[in-house]
Formats: sequence, C-alpha cells, structure tokens
Amino acid sequence: MATPLSITIIISAGLSGVVSYVTSRLSQTNQRLLERQTYRVAMLAEIRGLHQRLVEYEFTFSERVLTGQVTSAQVLQVLLQSGDMVVYNNHASSIGLFDRRTALRIVRFYAGIRNLQGRAIVLAEMAAAPGPGGGDEDMQKHLEHVRRLRRRAGLLIRRLRRTRLSLFRTLLFRARGY
Repeated sequence: MATPLSITIIISAGLSGVVSYVTSRLSQTNQRLLERQTYRVAMLAEIRGLHQRLVEYEFTFSERVLTGQVTSAQVLQVLLQSGDMVVYNNHASSIGLFDRRTALRIVRFYAGIRNLQGRAIVLAEMAAAPGPGGGDEDMQKHLEHVRRLRRRAGLLIRRLRRTRLSLFRTLLFRARGY
C-alpha cells in the first residue's frame, strides 16, 4: 500500500526538524564545553601567576620588611602589577561556566586579592606618614593574610587542574561514543 505524498513530506519535514534540533543542541553543548575549557585554562594560568607572585611577596615581606632591611612602604606598594588579573577583570561574566562551588571559590579568592591590595595601600601610607607607622601587629596580620591567600590559591589551582582533567575525559568519552 502506498502512502500519500503529503504524509511522506510531513514525516520527512518532522524528522528533519528533530535531527536539526538535536544537532544544534549537540553543537551548543560542545561549544559551551570548549568555552569552559578555554576559560578554565586561562583562569588556571592567571591564578598560578598570582600564586607565584604571592610566594615571592611573602618571602620578601618576611625576610626583608620584618627584619628591617627594606622599608615596608617600598614592598607594600609592589604587591601586584596592573596585568596580573586581566582574565578575571575582562571575563568575570563568564564565571557561570564553572560549577557553583568553583565559581564561589574563585570569586572569594579575587575578593581576598582586592582586600590584600587595599590593606597593603593603607599600611604603605601609614608607614610613609610621619610619626608612628604601621605597627608590628598590623604587619603580622598582613603577612598572615598573604599566607592564607597563597594557600587558597594553591587549593584553587589543584581544583581547577583536577576539573580540567575530568572535562578532558568527558570530551574523550563523547568523541568515542560512550
């Protein structure tokens, strides 16, 4: 029994629409995964750079400032350079590409960095002003804040690296059809 031409056309149009929709969704999913991977790698590189800068700053601060070899005003003013947080500043709207827990940790880390910068500026102004400068207690608190941020950066680096590997496995399994 032959099917009428109009039913064949309707069925093929419906099938074509379904296949087009599924293909579009798969393409969007793959594009989002690639964006997430690219942003994750860029964020990982930036946080590694900030971690290294915090390690150097902590060493300089504890070895030279607390021992009196260099004035605190000189060291406090060179905590971060202008290009150290370019990825976060330019792509903060892409933070939603991460899961909630990772996104929250990233935002907290950068808030801590901003707080540390503000603290360093205040301590530098106190040290440069005539009269009693920043006390040892303030300097110790500042050093402890630097250490806390350095540890947080290390944990964040491990988390981003681990998630990157699981994302790679996901893409690999999808490519193989598992």
